Amino acid sequence: MRRLAVLALFLVAACGSIGVQAQTLKLAYKPGDTYKYGFHAVFKYTVGASGFSIPLDLDMSARETMTVKSVDATGTAVVTVAVTDLSVKTTANGVTNTTTTTTPTNVDLKITPDGRIVSINGNMFGSSTLPGTSGSQGLLTAILPDGAVKPGDTWTKSYDLPNPLGSGTSHVTTDSKYLRDEKVGNVNTAVVESKIKGTIDLTIDTSSAAGGGTPLFPSGGASGLRSLTMKGTTTSDVTTWFDAGAHRVVKSHSSGDVDATMSLNMAAGSTTPGLTGPITFKGTQTLDMTPA
Repeated sequence: MRRLAVLALFLVAACGSIGVQAQTLKLAYKPGDTYKYGFHAVFKYTVGASGFSIPLDLDMSARETMTVKSVDATGTAVVTVAVTDLSVKTTANGVTNTTTTTTPTNVDLKITPDGRIVSINGNMFGSSTLPGTSGSQGLLTAILPDGAVKPGDTWTKSYDLPNPLGSGTSHVTTDSKYLRDEKVGNVNTAVVESKIKGTIDLTIDTSSAAGGGTPLFPSGGASGLRSLTMKGTTTSDVTTWFDAGAHRVVKSHSSGDVDATMSLNMAAGSTTPGLTGPITFKGTQTLDMTPA
């Protein structure tokens, strides 16, 4: 009798596994499609320079409207992201300031069917983030597979991200897994996790950055700054709830850390008080994209 019970359980489990159908997880946009999301990011860093260090925390929230402009034969889409209702709370060395912006900021992204952002046509340092980290640039997603997959399947990818504001690249390696199926509201989703590692080696020409600077060096705030270099590593653990039927991201969550060093190239005779040496950034970040 016990053997029969074990055999029955085995047959039930086998039939269940046979019934699981592999499916294709990819983004499939059409010109004119519009998607709306809420975006929230929390950054907790320690910034060091010239023998001192200070804590720097950023809490940023916004609304994003993604409008598909065009899609090429490979499925790669050009998407305009309008960021509105941006609120940023900055706490540096115990002092807190909050700013809000209601005027939309538009960024054009080129997005591949597997979720990679391959180009950013806009001010990538215009958000209240640090160079070399993620920000309110649109889509937050795990890296999707090239073929059909089912829960439990894994895949790896690696690629280089070019620097649109100078030279150098960010090398990225990803390990992904189809975790499970889960319902979000009335939408059946596939839950995909990507563990992403990035190696940053960038030289940024500040004259190419719209607005003339970065969050640390706003326009006119770092006279004589010719360029800066950024080297370091980042890690992210991104989980995405993906609507396989509509081929869209329903929501995403990401957590990770950054360990980077920035060096300044100043014009002869120019100085930046308090920032005469390499600047280090170490800390954590979390990002969420939710339906709106």
